[in-house]
Amino acid sequence: MMTQSLRLPRKACALLLDRRDAGARVRHKVETWVDRFSAASAISSVEPAAELVRIVAKLIPTSEPVIGSQVSLLESQIDRKRSQLSTGPFPIDGMHNGTTTLGRLCYLICRYLRPNKIVETGVAYGVTSTYMLQALAENQQGQLSSIDLPPLFPSAESYVGYFIPEDFRTRWKLCVGPARRLLPSVLAEAGAIDLFVHDSLHTYSHMKWEFEAALRSLRPGGVLISDDIEGNRAFEEAARHPSVASWVAIRQEGKDAICGALRTRC
Repeated sequence: MMTQSLRLPRKACALLLDRRDAGARVRHKVETWVDRFSAASAISSVEPAAELVRIVAKLIPTSEPVIGSQVSLLESQIDRKRSQLSTGPFPIDGMHNGTTTLGRLCYLICRYLRPNKIVETGVAYGVTSTYMLQALAENQQGQLSSIDLPPLFPSAESYVGYFIPEDFRTRWKLCVGPARRLLPSVLAEAGAIDLFVHDSLHTYSHMKWEFEAALRSLRPGGVLISDDIEGNRAFEEAARHPSVASWVAIRQEGKDAICGALRTRC
């Protein structure tokens, strides 16, 4: 009880000391509280993570790549990075990292789709970003623009994308701040995008806003990926958009959550 009672004052003090995007942080708290009253997802057709390759091949028909040795090596590198952080306080809560299921989904879609322009919201240590950048390196094409609002923790900003290998960073651009402020300009600068990945604030209003913005920017045949679609109906509503041709939902391993992907009509 004492730990919980001290947590809020410390966060409040941090907010007073670091006023960058304070309004956005307060808004996130309010949205998260309000979201408790949102209707939960009603998705009934959820695929198992073990069938990931088949699922992605159905979404983007291709006879091309499967997950091979390069991804296994990448996952070993990520595990080593995790262990390096295990001895001290986490500047970014580890729970905000993408799962292996989400990472492999992003990797496969990048390999199949061969995107030139990707926009991502939510980075944390950069697990999902690293999978996508691995795929772009193998494709020998493409750029990833990421948006992240680090937590109020000393040095947290310097740990955003911590897992991303140095030789991948030439294809990566990080924009620090809230998606509500940065996403419109990032999308405007990118023009038509091939892939959008949502893994930031998982409230109904925020997800709905991001999905609507992404669908306006996705090229025909482009893909939208979202983590944690089970908490509300924003993804289901996006999947019913007239521009959407097909969608999938996947049960994640190691996390009681569902991720989803949809593809626009070609």
